[in-house]
Order: sequence, then C-alpha cells, then structure tokens
Amino acid sequence: MSFASDVRGELARTPTEDACCARSELTAALLCGGGIAWRGRERYAVTFTASEASTVRRYFAILKRFYGIIGQIRALSGDTLNKQTRYQLAVPEERALELLRKLELLDEGGLFGLRPLPMDEIVRYSCCKKAFVRAAFTLCGAISHPDRNYHIEIAVPSEALAGFIVDQLAAFDIEAKVSERKSKYVVYLKRAEDISDMLLLLGASKAMMAFENVRVKKEVSNRVNRQLNCDNSNINRSMNAAETQIRDIRYIDSELGLEKLPRTLRDMAYIRSNNPEMPLAELGELMDPPLGKSGVNARLRRISAIAEKLRCGDEVKL
Repeated sequence: MSFASDVRGELARTPTEDACCARSELTAALLCGGGIAWRGRERYAVTFTASEASTVRRYFAILKRFYGIIGQIRALSGDTLNKQTRYQLAVPEERALELLRKLELLDEGGLFGLRPLPMDEIVRYSCCKKAFVRAAFTLCGAISHPDRNYHIEIAVPSEALAGFIVDQLAAFDIEAKVSERKSKYVVYLKRAEDISDMLLLLGASKAMMAFENVRVKKEVSNRVNRQLNCDNSNINRSMNAAETQIRDIRYIDSELGLEKLPRTLRDMAYIRSNNPEMPLAELGELMDPPLGKSGVNARLRRISAIAEKLRCGDEVKL
C-alpha cells in the first residue's frame, strides 16, 4: 500500500462522535467529491465515491448512525478508471433530498438548486472545521511519501471551495496555497512542518509519526552529507595549499638555497617539505619551540612571498 492509502485508511478509522462533525464531514465529502447529481424537479442522486472500501464503509456508518439512512455499496471498475477498482456508496433516491436539506446544501437561487459552498454554521466549531478538511482530503486528497518529497494536496472542483478549505486550515495556523490544474483547484502544502501539523490535525497520528521518522532521518543524513562535503572541501583546500607551499620551498631551494633563509623560516621549510600532508597545527608541534597554527601560517606566507619575489626578479631581503 502507498503512504497516501495508509493515511486515508487511518482517517477512515477515526471515530465520529458528534452530530455536528458528521454533518460537516458529509457536506465536505459531497461538495469536494462531486457526489450530487440533479435529476430534475427536486430529484437528486447522492453518492460517495472513493478509492478505498474503508472510506465508503465509514460514510455508510455515519449515514446510518446519524441520519438513519441505509446506503448501497458497490464496486466500480472499467477502462475509464484505468482498471482500478473504486467504491461507491449510493444514498436511496427517496432519502437524497432529505439528506441535502439536513446538510443545508439546498438553495433555490443556486445552480440546480444547490449551494456551491457550505453554510458557515456547518463549520462553526473547531471540531467541525477538522471534520470538513478530513473528509475533503479523504475523498480528494493525495500525499507524497516523505522519502521522495514533501507534498500534500486536496483537489476540488471550484476556486471558491479551495479558498474555503484554505480558510479552515488557517484557523489552525496552517498556511496553504492554491494552484489551478486542468479543471481542478488544488490546495497544497510543501513545508514538512505544515504537512506534519495537518496530519495531526486530521487525526492521522500514526501517519504523522511515520512521516516525522522519515523526515528526521533525511535531515540527519543531509546534515552528515553536508558535513562530509565540508570536510572533503577543507581537506582538498589544505592539500592544494600544501602543494603550493612545497612548490615554493623547492623553487627557493633551487634559486637561492634554503640555507640562506633565516633559521625560523628554514626550519619551517624543512618541516613542511618532510610532512606534505600534515595539517598546520601538527606542523607547529614539530617546531622548536612549538608554534600555534597562526604562527605556522604566518611563516609559510613569508616563504611564499619570498618565492614570488624570486619569480618576479625582485630583490629579496632576508
């Protein structure tokens, strides 16, 4: 199973205890999932369609418990669905109008007598806001496995509905964005912290922990890789500097003779020549008396300056 399926499966098992949350969740499922079809003269077909059987079983239980409605569950398959089986819960046609009325989705002035957005009363409480977003994700959402990238989205049929979902998330300080994709409007999050907060908000605590475990491992791995890259860069830089220093020392020896250097520089030149891979701090410990890293660096710079003057034909004062 995919990570997205695991998340939807966990949400499908999240209990709905309050009637207000049940109403909010059913409203979101119908509006976001496009589950209302007009049949004419106040006749409607109401269905809930999902990729997991556990999701439609959840709505079957909610309808039965809170509205006394027994729906019919059926499996859908075919070439139009890429041979993937989907599951649908159909509300009896004689109860459809009643359900829409209780969900306050009817509006005489609306297209086909329906509201494009829920009443504010539907999401009056925090628990109802959570239920609305939970249903929207369960029916129309997707989430990438954190191993690949950080992305969670809810694709809905209208820009207004996408904005409504963004507002519900904003009530919990989760800032979502909207983009248009073909005929859908996609509410999405890409920051790992926001995705983790959203999973916890929806009630997918196990999925959130799995997400965080992967995220922490990735961050530790990235930090280690950055440190290794930094160390390798420092090593390469030190080796290049040592090669340059030894090249300068050999040039001085061939053009002037190391014995003509002051004792402090001469000793430094011999020690560096005999220890080409040794870091500056350790070179300083071989000096008599010992030198610190900055002292070693200063003497090597003086040696390089002498070599540069010799190359340019300038007078060298020792």
